[in-house]
Amino acid sequence: MEILIVICIILAIALVAAVIKIVLLKRGYDELTDNIEDQVKGQTQIPVTLTTTDPHARRTAETLNRELKNLQDERNAYHDGNRKVAEAVTNISHDIRTPLTAINSYLDLMEDEKDETLKAQYLERIKSRTLSLSELADELFKYSTSADPDKYPVQDADVPSVSIDICRALEECILSFYAAFKEKGIEPEIELPDHPVYVLCEKKSANRIFENLISNAIKYADNALDVKLDENACAVFSNPAPNLTPVSAAKLFDRYYTVNEGNTSTGLGFSIAKELISKNGGTIESDLIDGVLSIRVSFRKDETK
Repeated sequence: MEILIVICIILAIALVAAVIKIVLLKRGYDELTDNIEDQVKGQTQIPVTLTTTDPHARRTAETLNRELKNLQDERNAYHDGNRKVAEAVTNISHDIRTPLTAINSYLDLMEDEKDETLKAQYLERIKSRTLSLSELADELFKYSTSADPDKYPVQDADVPSVSIDICRALEECILSFYAAFKEKGIEPEIELPDHPVYVLCEKKSANRIFENLISNAIKYADNALDVKLDENACAVFSNPAPNLTPVSAAKLFDRYYTVNEGNTSTGLGFSIAKELISKNGGTIESDLIDGVLSIRVSFRKDETK
C-alpha cells in the first residue's frame, strides 16, 4: 500500500512538473509569436527574448533573431536606396525647370526679332538647352533603373574636368534668362573680362551652377542683380535680399532649406550648385552685408592656358 502511495505521489509530482513545463512552453511561444509580429511590422528592433529556459524554444529564438536581423538589414538597405533615388529624382526635376525657362526666354525673343542671324543664334541656343533636357532625361532613367544593378549596371558618375571658357559660359547663361529678367523688371549689371578665362570644369556642371544661382536670384531679388567675373575665375552674384538674416544666409546651401517656409520651391538650387562646384574642384560661399546677398563661386583655373 505504501509503495502505491509513493508511486502516486511520484506520478502527481511528474504530472505537476509536466503541466508547469507545458505552461512555460506555451508562455514562451506566445512571447515568441508576439515578438515576431512586432519585428515583422518594424515596430521594434529589440531581439526576441524568452523567459523560458527550454533549450528547444531558446534555440528557435536564436534562429529567429538571426533571420530577423538579416531581414532588418535588407529593409534598411531598401529604404536607404529609395531615399537616394528620391533625392536624385528631386534634383533632376528641379534642374529640368531651368533649361525650360531658357527655352521659353529664347522663344519670347524670337517673336519680336526681325534679324534672321539673331534668330538662328536663338535657335542654336534652344537646341543646346533641348540637349540639356535630353541629358537630364537620361540621368532620370539611370536613377529609376538603379534598383536593378544586375540589369542596369551603375556607371561611374565622376566625369573628368575639361578646360572651358567660363566667361563665355556665364555670358550665354545670362542671355538665356533675358525674358525672365524682363518679366521681373531686373536690369542686371554685368562685369566680365573682355577675353577668355579658362577653367577646369565639366561644361554641363558650370551651366547648371550658373542657371541655379541666377534662377534663385530672380526668384528672391527685388529689382537688381550684379554679376561679376574676375581674372581668377571667381564669379560673384549679388542682389538685395531683404528677407534674409545672417543665420538664414548661412543655411542657403543646406538641402531643402528655403528662405520662406511657405515657398513652393524645393530649396535645392544652392545645394546642387555646391555639390557640382565641389565635384569640379571649386568652392562656393555666401555672405550678407547691409542686406545684400553675395554668392561667390571660385572655379579651378586652367593654368596651362
